[in-house]
Amino acid sequence: MSAREDVHLSDEQLDDYADGSLDVSSRTRAEQHLAACAECRSAVEETRAVVSWARRERAMVTAPSELWPLVASSTIHLAAMRRQVLASMRGVLLAGAIALAAATAVVTWKVARWSSAPVVAEPMPPSGGVHRSGSHPARVLEAPRAPAPPRAPEP
Repeated sequence: MSAREDVHLSDEQLDDYADGSLDVSSRTRAEQHLAACAECRSAVEETRAVVSWARRERAMVTAPSELWPLVASSTIHLAAMRRQVLASMRGVLLAGAIALAAATAVVTWKVARWSSAPVVAEPMPPSGGVHRSGSHPARVLEAPRAPAPPRAPEP
């Protein structure tokens, strides 16, 4: 606790005192302190002045009647409104899901065709396995050969 909190009422105690929401024993202690402390009395009067001003301002302003459905829909009825919006968009969402699935299938089919395309082996050039540019030897991919059948033992 700081020295101010030891000597003065806390902001919460001052607010509760100004609102009249302290219990009897806390209110008695606060009144004893306020009788001796001008700084806390001033803080209570400032709080009461702000509360009084806010009540006057609130009474002068009336909300338009069209505002209530917006407030209710964004607070009280939020879950029901969300369900209603999703239900109204069901067709669009379903069409989007079908389009996404079709696009995924097409892309997958294209990738599968591209990755399974046969590899064409370049023929061996006649110059001893070196390209005409001489940069690197040609490589020929050969198909795997079947194993030779076993031979019968000689007598």
